[in-house]
Amino acid sequence: MRAGTKWATAAVLLTLISAAVFISLSHKASDTNSSALAGGPNRPRFDHFLAPHQAAFKPSKLTRQLVRKHAANNTIIVAFANAHALDYTFNWLTYIFANNITNYLIGAIDRTTEMTLADAGVNCFSMYEGFSVEVAELPEGDLPFLSSGFLTIGRHKLDLIKTILGYKVSLVVSDVDTVWLQSPLPYFAQFPEADILASTDIMMPSHDDGGLEDPQVMGWEDLNIGIMLLRYNKGVIKFVNAWQQRLQQKGGQAWDQQEFNDLLRINMFKNHFSWWDHTDRWERVYKPRAPLFNGSRIVWGFNHTVTVGALPVATFANGHVFFNQKLHERLGSPLYVVHANFGPGGGTKRHKLRETQLWQFDTPAYYNVSRLLSFDIHPLETPGDWSELPTRQRVRFHIRNVAVQLQQFWDAAGAAVALNRTLILPTFTCYCDELWYWALEVSPSYRCRWPGARNQTLPFACPHDQLINYLQLDDHPKRFGAAVRYRESTFLENPRTPAGIKDGVAHIRLQLPEQGDERSTQQVQQQQNVHGQQRSWLQAADPIVTQVPVAWSITEDELRDTLSQYKDHRLLHFTEMGHVVLNTYRAWDRRRSHASLDRWRIMLYASVD
Repeated sequence: MRAGTKWATAAVLLTLISAAVFISLSHKASDTNSSALAGGPNRPRFDHFLAPHQAAFKPSKLTRQLVRKHAANNTIIVAFANAHALDYTFNWLTYIFANNITNYLIGAIDRTTEMTLADAGVNCFSMYEGFSVEVAELPEGDLPFLSSGFLTIGRHKLDLIKTILGYKVSLVVSDVDTVWLQSPLPYFAQFPEADILASTDIMMPSHDDGGLEDPQVMGWEDLNIGIMLLRYNKGVIKFVNAWQQRLQQKGGQAWDQQEFNDLLRINMFKNHFSWWDHTDRWERVYKPRAPLFNGSRIVWGFNHTVTVGALPVATFANGHVFFNQKLHERLGSPLYVVHANFGPGGGTKRHKLRETQLWQFDTPAYYNVSRLLSFDIHPLETPGDWSELPTRQRVRFHIRNVAVQLQQFWDAAGAAVALNRTLILPTFTCYCDELWYWALEVSPSYRCRWPGARNQTLPFACPHDQLINYLQLDDHPKRFGAAVRYRESTFLENPRTPAGIKDGVAHIRLQLPEQGDERSTQQVQQQQNVHGQQRSWLQAADPIVTQVPVAWSITEDELRDTLSQYKDHRLLHFTEMGHVVLNTYRAWDRRRSHASLDRWRIMLYASVD
C-alpha cells in the first residue's frame, strides 16, 4: 500500500478512536442518545480498530462461513458503503460498537472502501467481485437520488440480500446514514410472526403505545427499506425472487424501494383508491384483505405469502419526525434508530446529525476554534390569534418572520467576516414547515404543516437547510467575497468543545444613537414586535452585557477598531445583532475585496421555505 494511503488510513483510525473515546467517557450525553452512549458493558469495542496493518490486501468475498461467523441468533445486520460515504460508515460503526453490537457486516462497494475498512479491522466483504453487476458499474462517488448509480446499487444490494437469505440466515438491512442508539433485535423478537418489518416515512404515529403502526399506513405511505428486517423462510425467499425479477424486467430503471412496496401491496387491502380520487390520502381507510395475523398489527402481503409489519415511527425515526417534529420528545418514546433521510444530500445530513450531537466523526481540531461569533436571533412574536389563523395568513406571517431572521443572519455573517471569526449558526424559528405551498394550494387543512403531519407543533425550531444553503457559505471566494466560516448552533453545547471557549466570552450590544435619525424610531418599533432567543448554554447564566456605542454608518475597518479591545476573546456574543447591524452595515465597504462579504453570496444562498 502506498505511503499516502497508510497515512490516510491512520488518520481515519485516529479520528474513529477519538470518537469512540468520547462516546465512552462523555458524562453529558443528551437524553436522545444516552442509552447508546452509556459506559460499562455497552462501551465501544476498541479491539476492532487496533488490528495490525495489512501489508497485502486481498478482497474478502461474501461466503456462508463469513455470514455464519458473525451472525447472532441466526441474524446478521448488513450495511453497504462506498468511498464517498466512508465518514458516514465510521459514524455508523461508532454507534454499533457503543451498543456492543457484533453481528454486523459491511458490504464495500469499491476497493478503496474495503481496503480502509479491512485495515480498521471491520467486518466487511467485497461487493464488487462475484456478483451479477460488473465492477465498472459500481460508483465510488456521490449517489444522487434516482441517479443511475443509485439505481445500480439498489439492484446490487438485492443480489446480496438474496445471497444471504440463501445461507438460511435472517438479516437486518441498514443504510449507513442511520444512527443506532440501541440494538433493534430485542424489539424485533417481540414479533416472531412477522416475516418482514420495515420503517416508514409517515409523518405521525397511528398509536403511541410503542407497538407496530396500524397496517393501513402501508396504504398511505411506502415502507422505507433503509431499515428493514427480512426473516429467512420460503415465503420471504419467494418474495425476494419476485422483487429481483421485477427490477430485471424494468431494465435497471426501477427504484428498488418502490418495487418492494408495490409487490407487498398485492392483495394486501380489500379496497383501493384510484389516482383520480382527490380525497386526502392520509384520511383514507385501507382495510386489510386478510385478517390481522393473530390479532396483532401484522398483515398478510404479497398475495397472502408473507406477513408484514410497519415499525413505529416515533422509535424508528425518519428524518422529519426526528429533526423537525422531535416526536420522540413529545411522546417520551425510546429511540432505537434515527434515519437521516428527508434531506437534499450528504452534507445536509451530516450537518443535521452534528446539530443533534449524533455525528462523531469530527477531529478535535474541528472543536478547537480560536475565534468565534454568536448572536441572539429575534424572530417575530407568535400572534395572539395564531391558532385561529387560516393557512394563507399563516404563510404570509411565516414569510415575514423568515425575512426578519435572514436579515439578522446575514448581518451577523458580515460581522463575522469583518472580524475574521467563525459564525455559530442561530436556531431559526419557522411558523410553517418546508412544504407550506402544498398546504396552501393542495391541502389547506394542514395549515402550514408537512403533508400528513397533522399533529406537528407550530412554530418550531426548523433545520437550517430550510432557510439557508449553508453548505455553500464558504465556497467561491473569488466570485462572492470572503467565505463565511461556520459551526452548528449546538457547537457550544457539545461536550467536545473546549471549556475555555465558553469561559472566554464577551457579551456585547452595539448601541446606536438614540436620536438624529428616523431609522432609530423604526428600530424601536420593530423591537416591540420581536422576542429574542438566547443561547441555551447562556440561559442559566447572568452575563454582563457591554454596551458599545457605534455610529449609524460604519465601515468594516471601523467596526474592527471599535471592537479591538475584544480581539483576544475567543467568543464574541452579540445580544442585539439583528436590529443593530441591520442599519450599521448599510454603508459597508464595497471595494470587491475578498475580505468582505459580498451581497451576491447573500442573494444566492438565502431562501424562504
